[in-house]
Amino acid sequence: MSSVILLDAGGTISSEPGHDGVLIAGRQGLSASLAPLFLAGMAQRSVYAGLSEDMSLADAMEVVGACDGAIRDGASAVIVAHGTDTMEDVAFLADLFHAGPEPILFTGAQRAASLPGADGPANLRDAAIVARTPAARGIGAAIVFGGRIFPARSARKLDSSAPDAFGPASAVIGRVDGHGARIFALPRRRPALPRCSPDTDIPIVTLGIGGGVPLFDAIIESGARAMVIEGFGCGNVPMRLLPAIERARTHGMLVGLASNCVSGGTASTYQSGARLASLGIISGADLSARKLRLLLAVALGDGRNEEEADATCRAWLAEEESTSSA
Repeated sequence: MSSVILLDAGGTISSEPGHDGVLIAGRQGLSASLAPLFLAGMAQRSVYAGLSEDMSLADAMEVVGACDGAIRDGASAVIVAHGTDTMEDVAFLADLFHAGPEPILFTGAQRAASLPGADGPANLRDAAIVARTPAARGIGAAIVFGGRIFPARSARKLDSSAPDAFGPASAVIGRVDGHGARIFALPRRRPALPRCSPDTDIPIVTLGIGGGVPLFDAIIESGARAMVIEGFGCGNVPMRLLPAIERARTHGMLVGLASNCVSGGTASTYQSGARLASLGIISGADLSARKLRLLLAVALGDGRNEEEADATCRAWLAEEESTSSA
């Protein structure tokens, strides 16, 4: 019988109400109410006990390492019960390092076990069904939530409280219901990147109307080796910010560019985008700013220099573009 490992990585699914009724990190991990018969006999390990908004990159890498360790120990699939706030980040990070056919399935809850309508049991059931479905071999890291399956690369939390938290609908690659799991397509996979200690100092600058230059200059002066700009639309930025971005590049910083839109991605269609391309900005295609930040963090990991990191990012993104158009 195939071996499925369940990793408890905290979050709402294992949270509990404090003395004032506000949800806090659970002290007992996944409660008995979240371990019905379909989880019977499934080995469980605790890897993180807090709420996911408190996770550090080191904590995230502990989760990734636990996934790798479970697979090395012979697991045919890994389920990670995780907080929804940073689930898409850690799932993407796991996918960057995972090359094998074993599914790594992230799930969790929007409603705690102590609340009416708790969705954790159903999501865990669905993840367990997908984990034991032969068609899920090769799926990589994915999010199973609200009866739908999303590849880690594309999944985004789109609703802060509803049970069907993740999207977009265009990224769905399968569904789970009372009849089992139906997987429509497997995502394109990239070769795994080498395991490393990611660079932790990569700020994201989210643009708004009237945003100024001082923030960019402060980041340059901080000594950070990279930053990500979340631009408007196709990755457009106000023309007045271009000199500051050029200064960042002159200082040797890697600068990644993401769109603030869920779909469509970046493109050098407009004047600012074309200027950014000429400055050697790393265009993140349809990666969110948070996921592009993680790609940069891994590329710069273990003290790799900016030139090596730039090449790693561009190769990874180029492969994504070529496979998605194949």
